[in-house]
Amino acid sequence: MRISFVYPEVELEARGKFYHGIASLIAYLRQFGHRCSFIRVNNLSAQQQEYESFLRREEIDIVAFSATTNMFPCVAALAPLTKRSSNAITICGGIHPTINPEEVITTEGIDMVCVGEGELALAELCDMLQNDKDITNIANIWVKQDGKIYRNQPRPLIEELDILPFVDREILSYKNTFDLQTKHGVFMASRGCPNRCSYCCNHILKQIYPNKEKYVRFRSVSHIIEEIEKVVLDFPSIELISFHDDILPLNKSWFKEFVDTYRRKFSLPFELNCHPNLVTKEIAKIAKSGGCIRISIGIESGNDWVRKEILNRSIAKQQILDAFSICNELGIKTLSYNMIGLPFETRRKILDTIQLNAQVKPQGMQISIFYPYQGTKLFEVCQEEKLLSQKKWVKNYFKDTILQLKDLTPAQLKTFLVIFKPLVWAFSKCEALPISTGKIVYGGLELFTLGITSRPLVNILLPLLQGTYVILRFLKYKMKRGNRVKP
Repeated sequence: MRISFVYPEVELEARGKFYHGIASLIAYLRQFGHRCSFIRVNNLSAQQQEYESFLRREEIDIVAFSATTNMFPCVAALAPLTKRSSNAITICGGIHPTINPEEVITTEGIDMVCVGEGELALAELCDMLQNDKDITNIANIWVKQDGKIYRNQPRPLIEELDILPFVDREILSYKNTFDLQTKHGVFMASRGCPNRCSYCCNHILKQIYPNKEKYVRFRSVSHIIEEIEKVVLDFPSIELISFHDDILPLNKSWFKEFVDTYRRKFSLPFELNCHPNLVTKEIAKIAKSGGCIRISIGIESGNDWVRKEILNRSIAKQQILDAFSICNELGIKTLSYNMIGLPFETRRKILDTIQLNAQVKPQGMQISIFYPYQGTKLFEVCQEEKLLSQKKWVKNYFKDTILQLKDLTPAQLKTFLVIFKPLVWAFSKCEALPISTGKIVYGGLELFTLGITSRPLVNILLPLLQGTYVILRFLKYKMKRGNRVKP
């Protein structure tokens, strides 16, 4: 069978990256002799003719779309175009179809939806099609055929991840990805996250499967080490290993065994993500001993009430302070993840997030505007509070919101995006001042922040701030593309 995977890259920041999910599907199908291809679509109007020509020329049997909620409008435009330009069967998988299969299966041009993990389901689908067998009873796959929808139940999660081949880096052309251009080797050693954050889809995904107690799974240490060995050999320009797992040190005994083995095999530094509650001195020392140079930690909100009551993250402020302090003490760089534009948030609460970042002093910060993903607990809150606007989606949650917040306008949120990092820097410098002077400057900065983000002023200042922001973001993007990034 000839399967073409299509991925809409609607966000500038995401373009050219390596996608583990698709790479795993391709690797699994190729071992059964299926021919796979991969297409990135980032400008449909410019790529339409090329896309149609490709479908006709290659006589594709299956076009497999992958979509998050932000990307699905692009898939909805591509699907009917695909049907008009080829005889291919279309299937859509990924987070959005898994959580909202009814919406996706009723979309024009979509023949099937993959709900949940796709490796085993797609392999079975290809086998059935190749042998001209009935495809309406495949677990994980919903089928729209002859005016009827067949909603099949999900199969159990793949509990033993080692049965899967190493993700494909040939068809996705890893050598041309943004990751390799910045000298990164990206890997995933696990699947799933045990936390139930209200804004995240993990608490929904977990409930889909019959063996939900196995939602969090790790590959064996030997399996991930073997893959790293192969990739480093294939791509000798790699200078930093980056683990994209939600929480790599979740299983302490596994993590210690992994780091001990990694240290013996490689001299390359690595980076990982970790929940602040798990950044203990013991875990940080283990990570440091193996060459960890950066840990990315989710602050999300600096306001205690927002973290606990809105985000369902029962993390005390002191735990966050301790996590960053431990990393700083051991010489491990940090990056903080932050969100603004949350339900019930105010300018004062956003200021709490800015000030907490100033206290922990991360070397990097990611600031995004909250997006209410359908099916999540926080989406339900937005519905109940009538916070959803007529705008159904945004291409980039680093730039816009679909909410009508009671205390914050879109212009105020965009202003906070621009001034967030400069304010973190300014507040952090107050510590170096004499106590009395520091208090005065700190209080002045608070008044300044609340002043320039007031509704009357943002409408005047925002165009100037946005222009500066766009220029700086573009220059940073071009520099990342053109420069060699060193750990």
